[in-house]
Amino acid sequence: MQERDASGAPARANRLRRGVARFCATLGLGTFEQLGELVSARHHGPAIARHRAALIQRRVFGFAALFALLVPAWALVDLLVLPRGLWNELLATRAVSALALLGLAWLARGAPDLRRARVLLGALLAITPLFYLATAHWIHAYALQGLALAAAQLYAQLPFVIVAGLALFPLTALEFHAYALPLLAVALAGMNFHPASVLPHAIATLWLLVLLLGVALLSALGQLRYMLAQVMRASYDTLTGALTRRAGIDVLDLQFRLAAINASALSLLFFDLDHFKSVNDTFGHDVGDRVLREAAQALSKAVRKGDSVIRWGGEEFVVVLPTADADEADAVIDRIIASGLGRRPDGSPVTASIGVAEARADSPQDWRSQVEIADRRMYAAKAGGRARSVGVRGQPRLWRLAPVAEA
Repeated sequence: MQERDASGAPARANRLRRGVARFCATLGLGTFEQLGELVSARHHGPAIARHRAALIQRRVFGFAALFALLVPAWALVDLLVLPRGLWNELLATRAVSALALLGLAWLARGAPDLRRARVLLGALLAITPLFYLATAHWIHAYALQGLALAAAQLYAQLPFVIVAGLALFPLTALEFHAYALPLLAVALAGMNFHPASVLPHAIATLWLLVLLLGVALLSALGQLRYMLAQVMRASYDTLTGALTRRAGIDVLDLQFRLAAINASALSLLFFDLDHFKSVNDTFGHDVGDRVLREAAQALSKAVRKGDSVIRWGGEEFVVVLPTADADEADAVIDRIIASGLGRRPDGSPVTASIGVAEARADSPQDWRSQVEIADRRMYAAKAGGRARSVGVRGQPRLWRLAPVAEA
């Protein structure tokens, strides 16, 4: 028996891995790292956070504004079939809910922020369950028949509407469950108010809710996966693997604002590969592309884990060094010079002219001003003979190997 268990353990592990791989394939995933991105937002970059926040807030605004109109409008239907006392109680509940939804729609118009978007979505998902429990409480006090009973039973379907709404938001698995489990608890609590909620009916309702939650989860993860793929294509340069200029601007804006709020250091390195035009002119653009790709890869390996490499345009790169002061920026440059940026087709080393700007030392008004300062110092490095950096103190740091003579 022990031998069968021992031999069966690898088989069970293989079946589990194959099952997880099939699940990943249904979501269009190729690696377990991509699966991790769907489980938690911990490894999402600022571009993903910004896009998710914008989409969630837009949809919160749309739903809140729409239901702020529909919730009080449905009182006209209630007026035709429900007792006047019940109608008055439901109307008051509808009025309070509509005002809360209007306020939520107003707040959702603010600048996209993921933390703000999560709170707004939580508020939207809280208003409807509270409305559901309040209406269930009022309806439970009346013995209804015929059309009145049919109209009252519509209120019992609100949990299904809430769960279906979750499918419209790009959420990670952890976020989805954080929203879904309280909704499921509210649905179970609301069943106690309905006369029809005998045990068989409650079990069937719960089973249907769980099925809907499963479908909503797959939909939410599918949207998130599509967004991850689209942002990845738009955020990274296909040739070099560095951030595109558009995505890099988002990083610059975020890091500059964080540095301003925390009064922390922020350094920028502006790179221009020396005599790169001569590579394209002499050896062709395919060889030039290879030189660019190798230089970008060398940059990415030499900088710190939290730093960002941006392809600013052509042979120009901007490196963002959060929390790095002028001395730390010089240390990064020394590391880049020591490791090198690859080789030109003739075997000579690839060098660069580098300009450095630091937020606290240079006091730029915004990230654009800081990039301009780094750009000016880069041109000063070129004017001084290339293969060097010019930093905050104006003292050049020379490349260890001499630059290639200009073609």
